[in-house]
Amino acid sequence: MTLQNAVPVENLLTLSKEASFDVIKKPIYWYSNNDNSKSYEEINNRYALIRTDNDQCLGVVSPRYNVRKYSDLINKVNEAMHESFNGNISNNVTFTDWINPSGSKFKRDVYFWDKGIPVKDNYKEKTVPHLRIYASYDSTWAEQIIFGSVYVLCMNGMVRPTWSFNVYNRHNNNKTTDYTVKMFKEGLDAQNELGNDLFKQIQKKVTHIEVEHLFKHTLCKTKQVFDINTYNDRTFVVLGDLWNKYRNSYGSNLFAVYQTATEWSSHPITRGSVEIVKRKREQQVIDMLNSNYWLALAS
Repeated sequence: MTLQNAVPVENLLTLSKEASFDVIKKPIYWYSNNDNSKSYEEINNRYALIRTDNDQCLGVVSPRYNVRKYSDLINKVNEAMHESFNGNISNNVTFTDWINPSGSKFKRDVYFWDKGIPVKDNYKEKTVPHLRIYASYDSTWAEQIIFGSVYVLCMNGMVRPTWSFNVYNRHNNNKTTDYTVKMFKEGLDAQNELGNDLFKQIQKKVTHIEVEHLFKHTLCKTKQVFDINTYNDRTFVVLGDLWNKYRNSYGSNLFAVYQTATEWSSHPITRGSVEIVKRKREQQVIDMLNSNYWLALAS
């Protein structure tokens, strides 16, 4: 599934027109023609989610499903950011809304360009805080708020092993999705620490053999077969090509390894949902950064 209809949002409080619609739950009926008695009968425990503007069905849900508009989630995040900036949102903060053709999936990207953290002398070599907001009406995406950062030159998503920010809330529970000023400020602080981590990685030299060993035992690792560790050959080849690309740019250091892993997680080639694969791979990269193999290289 590919999201379409990318819309740059001019104002923090504005939701793109394509995502501004209401949804209601309606019972589902089936047409019965038994014993020459024609009638409509309601299907138990199933409801259709219907857009009120065009009567299109976005999904079928259970009675426990709670309809929460995209705007409700966006407004909660907006309030926290607005308060954090004392009501003065910089022009260097950009917002882009993405929605799939039916309107059943929604994503907002927020980039805080003026909060960029230099990694090298080149002004483009910096990380920028990045906020992602997900929601859906077809039950495939829970409401999610993910705070991370991107590396400006390649837009690779940066992750940290000791800190992550991920608010996750399914539609089939009664709790609301919360996002506070404290959470937002902690996210910005964590990005400052990330800049220091990346600078240290640039100073740490590694060998090609060490990098191959790391990938085989982390990102490429598959389930054991007869107590023998195995790895995915295809993933290993893809990572090898990326590693050659980044070590040619930055040298054989830990930063090049990190960039290899984050490009693999940020730009997956897949027939499935790119966003779901990205989130899965980001966790794999975090697991790699917490592994003994990585810690040994970083020591």
